[in-house]
Amino acid sequence: MTDFFLSLLRVIIALGIVVVLILITLPYVIPIIQKLKFAREDKDSQVKLRRIVPLGRNMFIIELEIKGRLFVVVLTEGAVEVIYKDEADNS
Repeated sequence: MTDFFLSLLRVIIALGIVVVLILITLPYVIPIIQKLKFAREDKDSQVKLRRIVPLGRNMFIIELEIKGRLFVVVLTEGAVEVIYKDEADNS
């Protein structure tokens, strides 16, 4: 019986170590995955996604470049609001 409990204890400790390692590396891996996901842009597109900054649950600041002009937008569950619009032409 004691061999079973020792084996079970080893498995539980190993599983706990794996879960802790995943939780430690997750904040570093998520931004890399997001950059890879949004890096595939159409070269002829006039709308480019420059950056997404998560503020909280279901709240984001999004930087868009539309026809050479910069727009900063706040996206929440209930609304989308432009908080900055580049007046100068960047072309």
